[in-house]
Amino acid sequence: MKTLNHSAVYVEATRSDIHDLVRTLVDAIGAPRVQVISGTTDRTAPHRWAHPEGTELDAVTEQRLRLGYRVWLTLQSMEDPQAAVAWLQAANPLLDDDRPLDFIAKMHAQQVVNAAEALVTHTAKR
Repeated sequence: MKTLNHSAVYVEATRSDIHDLVRTLVDAIGAPRVQVISGTTDRTAPHRWAHPEGTELDAVTEQRLRLGYRVWLTLQSMEDPQAAVAWLQAANPLLDDDRPLDFIAKMHAQQVVNAAEALVTHTAKR
């Protein structure tokens, strides 16, 4: 298991090229989940955003995607990528039994980042 470096995760999530970031998310968690994170109803948008010459994003959508990427980078500390994807989709007691995907879309940054960090550091109360 990798060591979690909060500062490095934050810096990478805020400074990465948005198209590279979206491409990574699409590859890692799938376009439908990226669509949920972004808050869009357009199923093709994540694929367009992933291309370097793709559609530009509005500021709110970009913030949501950067938060999703930050959470995903945090989850990279887990040994099982499929467990990380499953965690994003499952009701979470630390998030009022809502899904982390939905907390990202609502931009509840502190709560969802704390929940992800608790998972990977094994500090979540069960």
